[in-house]
Amino acid sequence: MRRLEVVAQDLSNVNTPGYKGQRLSFSEVLANREPASERAGGWIAVGGHKTNMTPGEILNTGNPFNLAIFGDGYFVVETARGERYTRNGNVSLRSDGTIITSQGDPLLSAGGPLQLSGSKMNVAPDGTITSDQGEVGKLKVVRFIDPQQALKEGGNLFQTKSNNLEELASADIMQGGLEQSNVSVIDSMVLLIANQRQFDAYERAIKLMDSATEKMITEGAR
Repeated sequence: MRRLEVVAQDLSNVNTPGYKGQRLSFSEVLANREPASERAGGWIAVGGHKTNMTPGEILNTGNPFNLAIFGDGYFVVETARGERYTRNGNVSLRSDGTIITSQGDPLLSAGGPLQLSGSKMNVAPDGTITSDQGEVGKLKVVRFIDPQQALKEGGNLFQTKSNNLEELASADIMQGGLEQSNVSVIDSMVLLIANQRQFDAYERAIKLMDSATEKMITEGAR
């Protein structure tokens, strides 16, 4: 069931810019408590919930409010819960000129939220933002020292401890491009079908066991 939930979530986000696919690993617990002969079904639990951090392909959109990062790195955004990190560079302007993500979170520079004072936005490859009224600031871009210590949140955001962050002095940013999800539709569909078949097989087995148990109890009572 957990595998089905994860694959279904991946498929539902296949068109979400910058989305990273998920994978579960399973482990046997209490394995040393009983001899193998006594562990008929084993005790299986989710051993890990990992995120595939591989960058997705970058689609050239031509939209000046689409930003993509080549290679490693994450945009830093300000949320009600503190700073968070995303690869989704689909941005827009708030009424006061603040550059925000599709979730409404302000995009940050080293000095705070970026606020555009003109009608046009130009982003240099190093992240420096200018408008027709001059320089606005420079995008703050960070990388995770250990990507697996970054925890995924809703809204295509990640969080991690401050000691797992390294600010990139020179990012490689493309204006007019948008990173796509790194989920493979074909692989996910194959995995979904395989998991569904396994689930159905286990369900049938449980029903057979229940039926056999019920028959044994009924006939034994006679």
